[in-house]
Amino acid sequence: MDNISFKSNIRLATPEEFKRITGCIGKKYSVNYPWTIKQSLLSESAYTTDILDCTVCGITDGQKVLLNHICPTISDNNNFQRIADFIKNKINMKNEYLQGFILGSKQNSKSSPNSTALFDNFVNLMNELKIPFSKFKGGNYVNIVAYSSTRDEWLISNQLINEDAKKNYKNNPIEMFKKIFDEISISKLDDISL
Repeated sequence: MDNISFKSNIRLATPEEFKRITGCIGKKYSVNYPWTIKQSLLSESAYTTDILDCTVCGITDGQKVLLNHICPTISDNNNFQRIADFIKNKINMKNEYLQGFILGSKQNSKSSPNSTALFDNFVNLMNELKIPFSKFKGGNYVNIVAYSSTRDEWLISNQLINEDAKKNYKNNPIEMFKKIFDEISISKLDDISL
């Protein structure tokens, strides 16, 4: 992994920015309900919406992304080994440029008790596969996420992110991320921005 020459950017975007950017990507690159591995996409760009108790896992080599949006309340998602096998079969595990992204989980949710365990399973999988990753866990916002290989950039958006908030945190973007999520960890292979 020492010879990796690119860094992914992870950026907070306003809902308007997100809509404009994903409008250019197109609806065929959207991971949609019911949010099982069947809806996962392997493409140059992808996005998904309505993330609260679900977990989104993305793995990229800088050229393509495998984007999974997995809902913890769907019975098809109860067998995590099947999800892990799906990911291992879709990604070239020998590719030294792999980087990961995990976002989601609603902690202590009575309506979604498996939410945190699902998120933690993705973290354990990334560690097992030795894929460096950034993670964004918990929070009280419904998030939307996109990845563009053209820009090697992850976008995160929700209703809290607006132009005023971005101006207030311009010099310290990590604090804005901490305001949104209960727990964050940024890979040394990623940069963050507003």
